[in-house]
Amino acid sequence: MENREFKINNFISRGIIESNIEFAQNHHAPLSIVKFGYNVDLEDGFFFKDLISFIHSYSDFNSILQQPNDTFIIFLRDCKIHEAKSIVTQMVQKIKYKFKKEIEHIGITLLDESDSYKTLLDRLDKYYVMSKLSTRKKTFYGTLDFDFYETQSDKKVLNNIFKKRNGIKLFNFYQGLPITEKVEILKFTQGLIQVKIDPIKFPFYENEKFTFIQHDLIPTVIKASIMKVEPNKSLMVLGNLDFLDSSPVERSGIRVEPERDIYSSLSLENKKLTDGNIVSLSENSVVLNVKAKNIKSLTEQELWNTELTLQFQIPTKKSFLAMVKTKAMIYSIVNEKVVLNITPNRLIKSKLRTYISLRQSNVLLNLKHELKKFS
Repeated sequence: MENREFKINNFISRGIIESNIEFAQNHHAPLSIVKFGYNVDLEDGFFFKDLISFIHSYSDFNSILQQPNDTFIIFLRDCKIHEAKSIVTQMVQKIKYKFKKEIEHIGITLLDESDSYKTLLDRLDKYYVMSKLSTRKKTFYGTLDFDFYETQSDKKVLNNIFKKRNGIKLFNFYQGLPITEKVEILKFTQGLIQVKIDPIKFPFYENEKFTFIQHDLIPTVIKASIMKVEPNKSLMVLGNLDFLDSSPVERSGIRVEPERDIYSSLSLENKKLTDGNIVSLSENSVVLNVKAKNIKSLTEQELWNTELTLQFQIPTKKSFLAMVKTKAMIYSIVNEKVVLNITPNRLIKSKLRTYISLRQSNVLLNLKHELKKFS
């Protein structure tokens, strides 16, 4: 009886997978597939139900399938691999905070128009197995055209990808505000990329040393040095390609930089741990600039996975100061920068949204002023 049920479940699972593949290929729509491992405790069925319910809602109610050996597959429709990586990263962080559980092994890939059921799942399994074998990294990913872990900066592979699809997106930041532009690659030779860009954007590129590149078939964001700018020909040459495992481009939510210093304090159970100035903030995270001596104290206290309290004040439209107090967890510490994931309640989130909107408006006014100089 159990064998019969197992076969039926396999038939149903394969049918759902093949229908997702067929739909995406017929509609020429991107489809990312995620595989993760989770040991189900049958004695705590209500907890598992709540966890799966959260994952289902967070993945925009896309299909979730249980696979053999305590593994699960999520389909992310109309989702390119960069967005899938960002969704999964945020989802894992929220599960860790909300359920106190770690999702440790994750593989991600993107459906190719030539993929079959077997080729797609074989590639997905490959990245999932790599994740299981890794002692440090949780998430492994790749596409049919580009395997970051094998090819890295292989110029021949990049040449084939750019011939297949020559459109890329460039990313830069102006006071935290993303400046993006879709461009076509005119030439790729000897590791140099030549692109034609919008003349109005040249002032920004001339003042930048690098830009970020995103390509639909390359799962990693590429950081490229701006080697040459030719305003008269609307051309720019990029080189020194560096493939990044994470980048500012993949941030979730709008991030802004304060116009003036915003003092903040970080505490644990009403005991102050450190203070610092806010470098940038979004609805989900805050970056603090903290003195070196305080950084040392934070790292020595082993505060990872610990719920802290972050407190600061932000300006309002009427020039008053609004108090922000929210739960926070340390995401990373690099040099004198502390990155915090925050989980504000509705009232605090509303205050943050208002401030971010206000700051965006001011940045856009500055941006228009800068553009007028070069009109």
